[in-house]
Amino acid sequence: MRIKQQKIYDINSDEFIHLKREENRILHRVDINELNKRLNETRKSNFYATTLIVSICLFGLVVLSFIGLKF
Repeated sequence: MRIKQQKIYDINSDEFIHLKREENRILHRVDINELNKRLNETRKSNFYATTLIVSICLFGLVVLSFIGLKF
């Protein structure tokens, strides 16, 4: 059985394990203009895909209606 490390809460000590931070930490900030550009591209591609699927479905309904009228 493993025992967890004991956290030291002494103010004079340098061993605050839960408060340690890496000095070389890079901030991961998002550029709002880049994000908007990617969202617009995604929206356009989703619109074209939806339009294509709807047109294929309508074409299929037209073909089925012509087949139904012939018989």
